[in-house]
Amino acid sequence: MEVMYMSPRPPYPPTKGDQLIAWEQIKQLKANGCQVCLLTFVKSRQEGELIKDKLSPYCKEVILFNIHPIEMLLGSLKTIYNSRPIQVNLFFHPKVKKRVIEIYKRINPEMIHVQTARAAEYFLDIEGPKCIDLIDALSLNMERRARSGSKWLKPIFKLESQLMKRYEKVIAKRFDQVMLVSESDKEHLNDSKIIVNPNGTFITKQHLSHYSSIPKEKIILFHGNMQYYPNVEAVVDFVKEVWPHIHQAYPEYRFYIAGKDPVKKVKALHGKANVVVTGFVEDLCSVLLKAQIGIYPMKSGTGMQNKIVESMACGIPTIASPIALQGIAGRRGDELICAGSNEEMISAVKRLIDNPYLQEQYAVKGQAFVRENYSWEQNCARLIQSWRGAVMNRLPEASEEVKKVLVQ
Repeated sequence: MEVMYMSPRPPYPPTKGDQLIAWEQIKQLKANGCQVCLLTFVKSRQEGELIKDKLSPYCKEVILFNIHPIEMLLGSLKTIYNSRPIQVNLFFHPKVKKRVIEIYKRINPEMIHVQTARAAEYFLDIEGPKCIDLIDALSLNMERRARSGSKWLKPIFKLESQLMKRYEKVIAKRFDQVMLVSESDKEHLNDSKIIVNPNGTFITKQHLSHYSSIPKEKIILFHGNMQYYPNVEAVVDFVKEVWPHIHQAYPEYRFYIAGKDPVKKVKALHGKANVVVTGFVEDLCSVLLKAQIGIYPMKSGTGMQNKIVESMACGIPTIASPIALQGIAGRRGDELICAGSNEEMISAVKRLIDNPYLQEQYAVKGQAFVRENYSWEQNCARLIQSWRGAVMNRLPEASEEVKKVLVQ
């Protein structure tokens, strides 16, 4: 099956949620017999060479676009008169649209797959079978940012939320299939066409078998992309409002903040009351496996928090806020601890520290839950299934090879 797959950010290195999804899906699509033509954006020649090197084994073709930062900035200003969301205008350029149409006509794909609303504009008018993975509802994300962001940025986030909500409705009409990673985001968009396809995790039983026994240390861990505002907000508020109580009761424990590109506010936390900011971690599992507790006190954000699944997959007893758990479906309640306030966070941490048996219970049940529900094989199977209706409806004369892939 010939697939045209557009990702506005390059799938490698898979350090952000959308990159991780693209990276894992493309590998799985190759294993399922699909021929993928990847279209993505890069910032430099060196980055382009890296992307081609890493993705070529899984793609029939890798096509790279580059929009100069000044052109992106000027593009974002078009929101003033074209009423498209800023994020859509940032990634749109007429010269790229022209090339996309040329590539589409040349390869004549049997399926178009677009990642995020940011890239949707390139395909709104193309009539072939097409699916878009919004990943999360950006209108909801911006709405939450408007509530919790600085007073100077609130009007911008509020406007972006309104524009994106309208644009998401346009997307739902123009694409055959629309996907999200969480049920809560689907409820926000309220469209029957939307399919929920949760992410998987690379931390499988087989992956963990490569690690010898790593002794647990007195570490409470948060990990994630430390440029991402909801992550920054979560750790800054946690260190200010929750950590002092835990540090006072258990001074031998350290709070680790692991993740690439920590912003200035996060770096400033390093060294205060046993807070450790690691920056980029080459091997995430090696850090996760030595932690005693994973804690994710998100106050904003949308979609599915991969970090929670990764923590549970490593057998770490995990505590998370209700917002952080909105994308984790099918929970029975005994896989992790949901803590909705600072007091509940403090209480949950203390209960786990004081009760090693309880730690073991959450570790075992959480890991089993992830292994049962969150694999990339399952994610890709749902992806191909979501294409099925679109291809069968739009291409009744679809080749036997295509039908074979879709029916499997």
